[in-house]
Amino acid sequence: MKKVFPLILGLTLALHLFSASLTWPVFAASEIPDLINEQLDPIGDVYGQDQVDPNALSRTIAEVIRVILGFLGVIFLVLILYAGFMWMTSAGNDEKIATAKKTMVAAIIGAAIVLLAFAITSFVITKLFEATAAAG
Repeated sequence: MKKVFPLILGLTLALHLFSASLTWPVFAASEIPDLINEQLDPIGDVYGQDQVDPNALSRTIAEVIRVILGFLGVIFLVLILYAGFMWMTSAGNDEKIATAKKTMVAAIIGAAIVLLAFAITSFVITKLFEATAAAG
């Protein structure tokens, strides 16, 4: 069991990071030159070009926050699975059951905090987009 859990955890995290690199354009290799160009566009104001995107930095920050919160969601899932496995293999041992219950409660509280953080972040990023779009 002690050798299998880190292997499963490592594979889960690697799969999540791989799928995140395919899903979110911030981490896709083909998008990196576009992101660099978007960050360098304000220099175009000096030369009279009108291709400045004021939302490039805030969009990048939003994507990074979403990746971090998604990673925390995977950790929640792994903790719930681990606690369930510990409970099912406790063989009636009250100490192991109590530890599994504590792990589940802590994971659920952590998931609630992550969901609230996601809601607050989505609200703030949306308002930031609206404010910068109105100013630009």
